[in-house]
Amino acid sequence: MAVIASVAMDLARDKAENKAKMTTFIEEAAEKDVDLILFPELALGGLPEKPMFVFDPQDAFYQHETAELVPEGDSVHYFAELAVRHDIYIAWGMTEQSHESWDMIYNTLVLVGPEGYVGKYRKVHLPLTERIMMYPGEGDYPVFDTRIGKVGLMICFDKAYPEVARTLALKGADILLCPTAWPSIETSEDDNDYKAGNVFSFARALENMCFFVDSCVSGPFEMGHSRIIGPNPMQVCATTGFEEGMAVADVDVHGEIAKARIASMAGSDLLKDRKPATYGELVKPNRRNPISGDIGQFTE
Repeated sequence: MAVIASVAMDLARDKAENKAKMTTFIEEAAEKDVDLILFPELALGGLPEKPMFVFDPQDAFYQHETAELVPEGDSVHYFAELAVRHDIYIAWGMTEQSHESWDMIYNTLVLVGPEGYVGKYRKVHLPLTERIMMYPGEGDYPVFDTRIGKVGLMICFDKAYPEVARTLALKGADILLCPTAWPSIETSEDDNDYKAGNVFSFARALENMCFFVDSCVSGPFEMGHSRIIGPNPMQVCATTGFEEGMAVADVDVHGEIAKARIASMAGSDLLKDRKPATYGELVKPNRRNPISGDIGQFTE
């Protein structure tokens, strides 16, 4: 059994204020014997002020100001110490400073635990103005061993691409962690952005028959609904709704995954029944992904 917590959090453009609020949630989680707690995308430093389709250089400057090295930075050391003290895994989003060059930054998810620093993941799929401000990760899609199972890391817009979650599942991930700042223009489950974010989360859990943990920013124009989604169809183990708060679920990780892969679809295991030899078209360069492919090979 494992106790998992996912936080919906209103963010400030103030690293100290966000860190203090995160600390309060961690202490509350420790009192509830939580094994793993997930915070939203860019939870440490906060989000750009402008909507993600409007580029403002001041937003980019701010992200550079809040960036830290991982794992050498002060914040990683701070949360690692909390993780050791409270015997808990902590994952949060932050802006990472590149080791290679002072002017390169990444949207990064960091995982620490009772053993200290565990690992990190740099977001690959950058939407809209985020691709102007930050560099994409290299697509390592890491999976880490923890006492509650194998944990795979991804971030926000990555969940719109099924290849990411599938890669993590094929690497053995039992639990997918996905911090987000997914929009919902209206505070309503009828909002189109909310609907999209909702479908992607449930689809990634169901198609891989593993746990999917959302942790989203709350507040104006944000989706909230930080939750623990199980591997069985539409299985919500706990959720926060739109408001700031913490969802906590006590789950049988391997037991629920076994139930999904053996019984939930009458014995149809969606990983075992794949036919990867037929999927070659997925990785061929083509005109719909020229940035990732060799466009020189295409002719009119």
